[in-house]
Parts: sequence; C-alpha cells; structure tokens
Amino acid sequence: MVQFVSPLRNPFACSILSGLLLVLSFPDYAMNLVAWFALAPLFAVCAQPHGRWRLFLFGYLTGLTFFAGSTYWIYDVMRLYGQLSFTAAVWVFVVFVLAFAVFVAVFALLAGEMARRWHVNALFLFPFLWVAVEWARTYIPFGGFPWNLLGYAIGPYPGWIQPASYTGVYGLSFILATVSAAVAGFWLSPSRRRGIALAVVAGLLLVTALLGMQLPPEPTNRRAVLVQPNLEQTLSPEPNWARNNKAELDALEDLSREAVRSLESESVPLVVWPEMPVSLYFNRDPVLRARFVRMAQGMRSYFLSGIVDFRPARKNRRGNLKDQAEEKLYPYNSAVLLAPGGALVGQYDKIHLVPFGEYVPWANVLALAGSLTQEISDFQPGNSYSVLPVGEDRLSVFICYESIFPGQIREFVVRGATVLVNVSNDGWFGNSAAAPQHLNMARVRAVETGRFVLRATNTGLTAVVDPRGRILAQAPQRERAVLTVGFAHRRGKTFFVRFGDWFPALCVMITMAALVRNYWLQATEVT
Repeated sequence: MVQFVSPLRNPFACSILSGLLLVLSFPDYAMNLVAWFALAPLFAVCAQPHGRWRLFLFGYLTGLTFFAGSTYWIYDVMRLYGQLSFTAAVWVFVVFVLAFAVFVAVFALLAGEMARRWHVNALFLFPFLWVAVEWARTYIPFGGFPWNLLGYAIGPYPGWIQPASYTGVYGLSFILATVSAAVAGFWLSPSRRRGIALAVVAGLLLVTALLGMQLPPEPTNRRAVLVQPNLEQTLSPEPNWARNNKAELDALEDLSREAVRSLESESVPLVVWPEMPVSLYFNRDPVLRARFVRMAQGMRSYFLSGIVDFRPARKNRRGNLKDQAEEKLYPYNSAVLLAPGGALVGQYDKIHLVPFGEYVPWANVLALAGSLTQEISDFQPGNSYSVLPVGEDRLSVFICYESIFPGQIREFVVRGATVLVNVSNDGWFGNSAAAPQHLNMARVRAVETGRFVLRATNTGLTAVVDPRGRILAQAPQRERAVLTVGFAHRRGKTFFVRFGDWFPALCVMITMAALVRNYWLQATEVT
C-alpha cells in the first residue's frame, strides 16, 4: 500500500489521492483537518522529475477528482431545477469540471518547471504558485468561480482564519499549502530535523485552534430579524405569485411582526427577507409594494427584501448600446430597503450574476446549456456598489453567489458599509453540501472585512456571523423559521480592506520572478 501511493512508484495514485483529500476537506465531510496535508501527495509528485505532459496530466487528475467530488451538486441544480435533460445536465457538469481542472493542471506544470531547477527545494515556492493560480480562478473564466478555495476548508475554526483580516482568504490557502509542502518534503526525504519541525507546526496549530475558542465576544447593540421562508423551489416564475399566494405572504408577515414585537431593544430593528424562488415584483406590483410599505410602518423597522426588478438594459451581452426606442425590459436580481416610515431607502442590483444560472455565457456557442427558468439568461448585472443609509450607519447587501468574491465584498466596506447583509436562495442546492460550503465562505468574508454578516436564506443556512467568523446563531435548515439576532455596526477597516489583494499579487510576483529566473538560467546554460 505504501508503494502504491508513493510519489516515486505511482504518481497517478498520488495525484488522485490529493484530489480525494481536497474533497474531504470541505462539507459535508467532517474531515476539515485533512486540508492541512491534502496537497502533499501532489506536491511530492511535482517535486520529482517528470515530463511536462505527464505533470500536466497529474495535476489534471487532481483537479478532476476535486471539482467532480466537491461540486457534484451542479448536476442536480441543472437537472432537477434547471429542467435540463439528463444529457444536457451531464454535458454542462462535465464541461465545468474539465474546464476548472485545468487550473490545477497548470499549477502542476509550472511547479514541475520550478522543480526542474531547484528539485526538492522548489517546495518552498509551491505555496506562492498555488495562491497565484487560485487568484486567477477568482476572475477567469466567466467572471471567475472561486468556490472552495483551499482556505475555506478551515472556515469553521475561528482561531485559524484570523489572518484573513490581513491577507484575505488567499493567506489561509497559503498557510495550508505551506504545511502541505512541509509534509511533502518530509515524505520525500525524512529526517529528524524535519520531523521536529512538523511536530512544532502541529503544536502551533493546536494552540491557535484553542486560542480561537477563547476569543472575546463581539459586543452587539442592534437587533435584526432574519426570516427563513422555506418556500418551495419553483421551476419557472409565476408572474402573479404575490396575488395568488396571499396566505403565504400573510404567514411571513405575521412571523416577522411577531418577532419584532418580542424584541426588547431601544434601537430600530432590521427585518430581512431573503432572495426567494418566487416573483416579487416590488416596482411593478402596487399591491405588493403597498404591503411592504405597511409592514415597515407597522413594525417600525427597516425592512429589506430580495425582489425581481425589470428595466431596459443599457447594454446587450456583446457590450453594444441598445436602441433607446427599444421597449423590451430585462430582469434584475435585486434587493430593496425600506425605512421605518415606509419610504424607499434604496435598491441594490446584483452585480455578479451566476453563469449558466442567471445568464448563459457565450450563449451562441453554449446554447445546449439552456436556462434554469424562463427568465434566466436574460438577467442583467447591476453596476453600483450600493451603500444604503440606516440612520447614522450604512448597510450593504450582496446576493447569493456574490458572497464568494472577496474583492466585491471588500468594495462595499471601502465605500462605507458598517454591516453586511447576505440574502440568498440556497434552495437550488437541495440537500447537497453546497449550502454549508456557501456559509463557510460567508464566514471568511466577515473576518476579511471586520463586519457582522447577517445571512438570510430561503431554506438555510440562515445565520449571523460575527467579525471573527463565529456563527452566533443559526436557523435549522429546510424549516420555516425566524432568527432574532444581535449585531453591531463597525467602522474600522481591516488591513485587507485597506490594501485589498496585496497578498495574492505578491504571490504572483514571486511566482513570475522564480519562473523567469528559471528560464533565464536555462537559457544561459544552453548558450
């Protein structure tokens, strides 16, 4: 068995092993700790002499295993809720896995180039390269898909994720990759000194985990009511849902009012309804709008809810200006905030849309992907990082998928947000691991920005996360529930908020410098 998984005897098995360990590092597997050495088998393989195509293949095997095992729920979304045929759903999922596995393959190829010059010592450079590749995945293709970056694996451990306030999630990935590199070095050439170093690292990790459990509580002086409707996931929009389902809206309103009445707080509370799988056309339905206004007035609360808005699109998907005479209206995934008096405070339009969900990238080429509903593929992106006033404080809302983009959430805080609200409809994920994976990413956003994150979802996981990444309260999944939580507005700025993606940029520079030096030395040797 030892020989079978040896990087010297069977690099293929080691590559697949790294992929499996990465899968086990994320929910729904209670094995987060394996993230500390998940990359060690792949690193050990890349540190050995192999041809370039073989290195690419080894990394590709790791990537295929990881993405297929950790994002399997994409097939269910497309098949069960997207109304795609079995063939089409499989096609979309396979293309997704094949495309994103390339990132790990590129890592292995470049890591092998480093090892060609520096051999086992190249392991010191592998963490920088890993972060550089993760940063690339944050932005390309289709606007990026930074789901399950390595650092998110330790999201449930507050003591381990505090460096994110300085480096963002990329610093967490770097720390994990560094430990994997140390394990790989010991695996390839065990020595007493390296064994002692690994023992010291394990001790430090244990101490920081324990210290994380002793972090002082964050003071709260505001109250929020997060409503989890648990509405059935519809396969296509019903334009008159609000009028045809008055009883459902009555129940949600009663739930909200009762929760507000039970509050013992001198401050004006915030009531949040999530992004929902129904058509709440606030700006086009005067009956619904009047109901929302009465709710805000009756509860004497700020009231925030996800809606669908319709407006002319300024540009089409190809970036050309639309004819001003064109009357066609396009949907926007939005959220509105009402003041206690019922006045509209402001609206936020989702900026980062879900590819193959809210729109189809390269629609002419990928027509087989279709759309998840009749509206989807027409959704238009917003263009404003809205910061909405709540008294003397400021609130920003980000919708569902946007929570996985560190730079976007940081921008809200740069512009003055003192609390962050995440509204989401995770009902698309069914009972898969995607919902807890999504929550893990929200936890890291809280640490990066130093803000409370109030997270209201349709089916769960509804929760409040403090600036240390701790879940202070959480509603049960797939139940209609209301979560009454405490939070506070924060005005300080973390190092990450002030300086942004400085750390992954540094990793890119170090990676590029190492590769340029490597090729320069090769060129001088030839001449």
